[in-house]
Amino acid sequence: MIEEKKKSGLSRRDFLKDAGLIVGGATVGTMTFLNACKSNAATTITTTVTPPPVTTTVSSAVTSYVDPVDGTTYSTVAALKAHFNAVHPNADATLVAFNVNGTGYAFQVKPYWSLSEVLREGLSLFGLKNGCMMGECGACTVLLDGVPTFSCLILAIEMEGRSVVTVEGLSNTGALSPVQQKFYDTEAVQCGFCTPGFIMAAQGLLSVNAKPTLADVRLALSGHVCMCGNLHRTVNALVGGL
Repeated sequence: MIEEKKKSGLSRRDFLKDAGLIVGGATVGTMTFLNACKSNAATTITTTVTPPPVTTTVSSAVTSYVDPVDGTTYSTVAALKAHFNAVHPNADATLVAFNVNGTGYAFQVKPYWSLSEVLREGLSLFGLKNGCMMGECGACTVLLDGVPTFSCLILAIEMEGRSVVTVEGLSNTGALSPVQQKFYDTEAVQCGFCTPGFIMAAQGLLSVNAKPTLADVRLALSGHVCMCGNLHRTVNALVGGL
């Protein structure tokens, strides 16, 4: 088997390139398609998923907000909430509005739903991975107001007015972001399950420390686990910055 690999001359990086893989869980074609679907018009999407069911109001230009129950439209989140609380006082969920990857959303959420559940099940942001769901593996890391945060430990109901960036939000052009490109170039990825969390932690580190030392990188990634044993490549990829 080793001899066959030598003859082929195909590195893991070349294989990932041929497969069209973008670090974070989407292919270039998929990202291009999703971006082509964007528009400046307000859009309302109602999604029912079990578990958990999430009703979502989405606006790429945030020109209006729509009540997910009766469909009435309002120009501000405050007006929508006032209407929602007055007309639907017995609703079994709370309306929470926050920003995800530069777009404003209003979610109807239950008190026990985590941010990771809402992002994955409500917005289909599957680059974010649910691993241990206990804040011990780092796979679900997002940037919350610019700070790397385990989204499995944050309740969606706490998110009012806040800003979230997932791995999908690092680039909306179909090309890799600088951090993703560095992971690709240095083969700092194996199965890829933990990679989005590492990338978001790396992005958070580099945004405040452009030239991290080995100790800086180890500290920033200390809450993350790589079951494939590729952690040394990830650490080396970040030492000294991009």
